[in-house]
Amino acid sequence: MKILLDTNVLISALIFGGKAGQLLSMLFDSEHELYVSEYVDKEFKEKLDIKWPDKSQRIYELYHKMAFHFCESSKSQMGELRDVKDIPVLSDALYHEVDMILTGDKDFLEADLEHPLVFSPAMLYGYLTRDEELE
Repeated sequence: MKILLDTNVLISALIFGGKAGQLLSMLFDSEHELYVSEYVDKEFKEKLDIKWPDKSQRIYELYHKMAFHFCESSKSQMGELRDVKDIPVLSDALYHEVDMILTGDKDFLEADLEHPLVFSPAMLYGYLTRDEELE
């Protein structure tokens, strides 16, 4: 499955760890492909620089060594969402034909998109660990 990560997931997983960090580790150990678009990458760097300026460069360099598929952003806007700032992420997901957007953004989670699927880290973690318990 192709999964596009949103900025808030990267921050949660890579800065705070917790369930989002555990989920990211699980996904790296699976056959899923994790995508980060130019738009998300730029936004992640900007947030690092603002919130954690002393650690920003080191975190950013380490994250770029991880097994993400860094991909270009769409040149056009596709789809509609309540929050127009989320349209570039949706556009990138549609452009790269990903199966899922992994985000903590409430606007995405309430958008009721048919494709791609939209999961929060907690939702996906619960789904994956429930499946492991059934085996």
